[in-house]
Amino acid sequence: MSNEAPELEQVRDYAETHERITDLWSRPGFLIRRLHQLSVGVFLDEMGDIELTPVQYGALSIIERNPGIDQSSLGGLLGIDRANSADVAARLKAAGYLARGRSEMDGRMRVMWITPEGRSILHEAHKRFQNIHKRLLAPLSEAERDTFLALISRLVVEGNHLGRTVLHMDEKTTRMG
Repeated sequence: MSNEAPELEQVRDYAETHERITDLWSRPGFLIRRLHQLSVGVFLDEMGDIELTPVQYGALSIIERNPGIDQSSLGGLLGIDRANSADVAARLKAAGYLARGRSEMDGRMRVMWITPEGRSILHEAHKRFQNIHKRLLAPLSEAERDTFLALISRLVVEGNHLGRTVLHMDEKTTRMG
């Protein structure tokens, strides 16, 4: 008799039973992609009525902490390319959550700052994010949550150079919400 939770035992049984058919359950990429799907599902369930995507939430969080940030730097801090960064900024501006203008130091650069409406929606999103965090990590004990977050953070930091875009990390942006 196993000491594992019945759900985990069921998953292991499923994986072992279907091992001959597929080895997906042993592939980190498959599991990470599936976990991302779960994360987005929980996020949209909690944030659906305020119509923010996970990337938009991240962008607003960064812009609030870095008023006057340019679109290229925003993309680097989000780990997205320049075109996607411009699209995210355009959507947030259209929603009234941020304002954009030309940099006083370099007129070619577009800079952004959060609007009062953006600050209000971000405040509401921050409150909801705590529930997203709890729901997503609910199957793990507190110690397992800490370990899990430390391990995935390590994978992101040490594998950063492997992505299509490089995530630029700093102290201001890695502590959100």
